Amino acid sequence: MSMFDYKDYTSEEAAQLVQDTSRLSAYTNAASFFGIIPGADALNGLGQLTGELFDSPTNIGVPNGWQELTPSDIGVSDDTLDSEGYFKIESLYTGDMTGGPQAKIFGQYNEAGELVRINLNIAGTNNLIDVIDYFDFNSREGAELLNPILDVVKAFAVENGLEGSNVVISGYSAGAAVTNVIAAERQDLAEGFFADSDYIAFAVPTIYEEPGVVINVGYENDVIHRITGDESDIGAAILAMDFGFVNPDKDFNSSTDNIVLYDDVYASPIWDLSIFSFLNIPLGWYAHIHGVSSDAIDRIVDSSFYEHTTMDSTVVVSGLTGFKRATTWVEDDASPTSSHYGSAAFLIGTQYDDLIAGGSNFDYIDAGLGDDTIKAGVGVDHVDGNAGHDEIRIAGKSDAWNVFKMAGDTLFFVDKDADSINLVEVDNVESVSFDKELLSHLNNYDIGDNGLVDTRPIMKWFDNKDKSYSDHVEGSEGNDQLTGNVVFSRDGNDKIIGTDADDVLHGGEGNDVILSVAGNNKLYGAEGNDVLVSGAGDDWLVGGIGHDVFVIGNDPCSDTIADFNNDIGYQDIIQFSADLFSSVTDLVQQTVQYGTDVVIGLTEANQVTVLNSTVDDVLAASFII
Repeated sequence: MSMFDYKDYTSEEAAQLVQDTSRLSAYTNAASFFGIIPGADALNGLGQLTGELFDSPTNIGVPNGWQELTPSDIGVSDDTLDSEGYFKIESLYTGDMTGGPQAKIFGQYNEAGELVRINLNIAGTNNLIDVIDYFDFNSREGAELLNPILDVVKAFAVENGLEGSNVVISGYSAGAAVTNVIAAERQDLAEGFFADSDYIAFAVPTIYEEPGVVINVGYENDVIHRITGDESDIGAAILAMDFGFVNPDKDFNSSTDNIVLYDDVYASPIWDLSIFSFLNIPLGWYAHIHGVSSDAIDRIVDSSFYEHTTMDSTVVVSGLTGFKRATTWVEDDASPTSSHYGSAAFLIGTQYDDLIAGGSNFDYIDAGLGDDTIKAGVGVDHVDGNAGHDEIRIAGKSDAWNVFKMAGDTLFFVDKDADSINLVEVDNVESVSFDKELLSHLNNYDIGDNGLVDTRPIMKWFDNKDKSYSDHVEGSEGNDQLTGNVVFSRDGNDKIIGTDADDVLHGGEGNDVILSVAGNNKLYGAEGNDVLVSGAGDDWLVGGIGHDVFVIGNDPCSDTIADFNNDIGYQDIIQFSADLFSSVTDLVQQTVQYGTDVVIGLTEANQVTVLNSTVDDVLAASFII
């Protein structure tokens, strides 16, 4: 399962299709502005002049393997193009006036030079005359005017032995809205030839809500994305907005709803004070405009943890310029446009030197290229420094943590506090500091073979803070059965069994079974669909990413489930022993809401606490066996 999974494509194929159509849509949208500005060339030239100013090199163009098709390539008259080099589409209001609805057509060719896929790409708003067509996106009135351009694509496909399923239709902004219109009318337009085509849209104002038909990709801090939603007409769409044409941040099953392009405007205090309105062009539209040139979608796909994302995962991608990168922490902010602050998040850096901070929940951080500083240590975090010389800054002081080093150089930091689940898994970092040891920010700990090495000048002789690695049991890349007091099973589908002591048991990648025996233990499923079985002590159960099962056995205890259904797109289950409850009615009677948590009474003295949940959600996922 990954964010851009679509139809029957593999995750890799779907991701590549989204990346390709994203670039094609950006190119189509920017090829010409107002009929006089060669937008793609201008933006690429600006990127060359500004060097590392923006979050990524500007490279607006046709991706490898694709070719822009001309009328002669397709076998139609040159007068199908307008003076700006676009294929013309008739407007219900402006007819075939230049600057109205437009499209480009691209072909994808294999190594043998054979045409394997066609992309019809609808241009976004690149001329003021386009604005009048906004009024019909929701009602889809005039959709039949799309038939001529669709018939051109259909004829070209048939001539080359292709079917509708070999066509992908896409667009950016207003072009994305038209993509959704075609998806909605696909059974009728062009005699249904495009019924099985792919529909991938970007920065999408109008949504056709049928998952599996269309995928709508955009940023939640782009005021255009989802603004008119799936309402029946423009009047209903305006009424559905908040006062002042404010985007109400709706959720749809066919759209990405929680991606943040963390740019300079979003990071500014003025963002929290401004109105997220369609009319607020300087601020509300910033991510919309920035999205044309940013490589954020590529960075999401290429990130270390992409395979663990879902369509509605919280993903924060740095879009900061060189003015802000050295002083601004990229994080999941408590923004007025966000409904996910404090939830599990994926944070992604740039190819430059970034500052990235995890939140209080469960974070996956890929710092990207460059020499980065990464804050972590509150909640359960997994950090990949990626390339460059990276510093991991752990919360608190060094004496609050046990540190473990794996055979492959992965580091684990585990909070010594029995009442804390804080844990950080770290790959590809070169130095360590601690948030409350200010001198370590200047002189980081070196990562030695036997421990962290204090490098503070002079101070290390009088107050040496060298920190030895602690003992542990480590698994392999295969399927292991491991027993120990501190176990990191690493990869594979493993079985981990604790001891009579207070254990730390970590499953790592794979579908693991983790069994607590006695003692007050911390069980971490990490990545995969894991089964966590409580024991005779008071245990912390942390499922991590995946569809996890929490098993509450017949040994009365007081356990805490820390992350039940914490990750959007995954469904956890709580399984109770029949020795604890005689019926579902019995379970319901013992389940109560206590603040933001749910408490389930097991005996007079013992209970299970499910953090940050509701009674309805817990009972809906609870079973008695």
